[in-house]
Amino acid sequence: MDTARSAIVSRVAQLGLSLSELSLKVGKNHAYFQQFIKRGVPGRLPEEVRARVAEILEIDERILKEASPGTSEFLKVKAEYRGSARVTTWIPVYGHAVGGKDGEFILSGNEVSEVLAPPSLSHIPDAYAVYVVGDSMEPRYFAGETVFVNPRLPISRGAFVVAQISSSQETVPHAYVKRFVSQDSRRLRLEQYSPKKVLEFPISMVVSVHRIVMSGENR
Repeated sequence: MDTARSAIVSRVAQLGLSLSELSLKVGKNHAYFQQFIKRGVPGRLPEEVRARVAEILEIDERILKEASPGTSEFLKVKAEYRGSARVTTWIPVYGHAVGGKDGEFILSGNEVSEVLAPPSLSHIPDAYAVYVVGDSMEPRYFAGETVFVNPRLPISRGAFVVAQISSSQETVPHAYVKRFVSQDSRRLRLEQYSPKKVLEFPISMVVSVHRIVMSGENR
């Protein structure tokens, strides 16, 4: 990966963004930077895109040019970037919207996309992300927002979670982005904001409850 692409990947991860979010922020389709990073298309960023990316990511625009790799100025900027670069990791985005009234979505383990992990998740092998469905958790989370999940963290009252619920062994689990209220030997209780109410599920239906650690805009 060349320096321009490495700089974008590293800085996006530091800011907790996704490549899709960056693409939309510069006025391109959501896959623009996925293609730029992974497929090399376009080969180089157009000047107007370069300037906007440098502004959003707060990096030196010169490192995005890669125009004159033999010059002393370029080598200096490249060395400065490499000295501050951080290790980045891709994590999967799971889920498929079903449009339920409580914002549920299908969480079958099928990857629908991938995003750059925030630094706190870069070394968690089973970390993942999901896209929020519906408006049931506004104003905390909005439809289309990316939430990042660490399955290894303990759950405590008031934590925001992704809960997988299945009504039978043959049913694909549905998942909910909610606030954890309580769990005992009989039931799991989750809170939603809009409309405000508490959802209860028999413990026999609960597949998993994983903690959300952060989110990022994807609107």
